[in-house]
Amino acid sequence: MVLRLSGVAAGYGPKTVVSDVSFALEPGQILAFLGHNGAGKTTTLKAIMGLLPLRGGAVEFDGRSLGRTSVADRVAMGLRLLPEGRGIFPDLSVEENIDVVAARNVVPGAMFDIPAIYKLFPVLDERRDTRSGSLSGGQQQMLAMSLAILGSPRCLLLDEPSIGLAPNLVERMFEQVHDVCKSHAMTAVLVEQNVAAAMKIADRVIIMNNGVIVFDGLPDEARASDFWSYF
Repeated sequence: MVLRLSGVAAGYGPKTVVSDVSFALEPGQILAFLGHNGAGKTTTLKAIMGLLPLRGGAVEFDGRSLGRTSVADRVAMGLRLLPEGRGIFPDLSVEENIDVVAARNVVPGAMFDIPAIYKLFPVLDERRDTRSGSLSGGQQQMLAMSLAILGSPRCLLLDEPSIGLAPNLVERMFEQVHDVCKSHAMTAVLVEQNVAAAMKIADRVIIMNNGVIVFDGLPDEARASDFWSYF
């Protein structure tokens, strides 16, 4: 398994937000991680990434317990987070954004080097010298995705990647996520309010409610479950 959570609990201050979250994902598997606002989805991603300390349970990545592993070391191992709100450097150009991240994450033989990124997102190649903060919402999201996959990621944690995108760009973005994952055996955990778009590419669905998993199964099973009424 690429990613395994066992009884994970995490929260903020005195409040525990998620409890006993457990799942395991294989290479290339895409998980739609669904639930209403406040259900604990983003908190779980932050716990996986090491941005929040665990209050219980364990996270394993490629068979290794992450324990107190730093965020930087998790990134170097191939665990990547695309945060809600994009996470780009708005005052830098497109090229400068990519160069800064590539300097740390791209080594010889990397899955995605700089030429590969520009091939995947040709519009970024055309806008290399453009200040990234002045890009359209869709272009900013493409840049954010590029920064997330530079190097050799093994698992992407995607937090609301469709926010602010036009419907046609949402479809394109999700097609790219699917193609990248399937062609490079890259695992993805997809937190997304656009449930219909997420379900089109998902191999598996987990539904969270009040900090716990209430459903874990295949997309067709999710649609037939009592918990589908949440959406």
